[in-house]
Amino acid sequence: MKKKNWIIVVLCVAIVGMGIGFAALAQNLQINTTANITGEWDVRITEIRTSWLDGATLVGTPTFDGTSATIEVDLPHPGARAQFHVRVENQGNIDAVLNSITGDIFLEEHSILQVAYETNPNPSDIKFTIGPSMGNINSDSKFIIDAGDYNEYRIMVEWVANPNGETVIPDVTSKTATIAFNFIQNT
Repeated sequence: MKKKNWIIVVLCVAIVGMGIGFAALAQNLQINTTANITGEWDVRITEIRTSWLDGATLVGTPTFDGTSATIEVDLPHPGARAQFHVRVENQGNIDAVLNSITGDIFLEEHSILQVAYETNPNPSDIKFTIGPSMGNINSDSKFIIDAGDYNEYRIMVEWVANPNGETVIPDVTSKTATIAFNFIQNT
């Protein structure tokens, strides 16, 4: 019995010794660092090109500021139409994604652009539509503009003929549309 007690005492002393040894050898590692992140957000329209005019006349020159474009077209009769391409560049170093488009536009039925805003144009048969021209589209059908890259969007302006043939030509046949492209950071 005595031998058994000694073994228990020796084991307890060994366990206490190992605990003291571990505590003496354990050290805290502390890492201090500083990170500097420099991001530049610079997404903007850089060009509006007139693709073609079919019975329509451009009134003035299309203008743009930041991510907003203004186009004015005279459409003197039903069936007159015009098409424009708007180039949007990401000149910053943060990837961007098109979040919404607002303004005097109608969304094309087959367009992957998900958000559009509709107004009542005067005359009511003149419609602005917007759709993709070219760009980086991911699997979620979002238009992404990587840093240093660009996308193009097609804007169509047309006087849609009334199928009943009862279109009344108003005194004013020109229409101005201001369209804003709203981008957010691609996360």
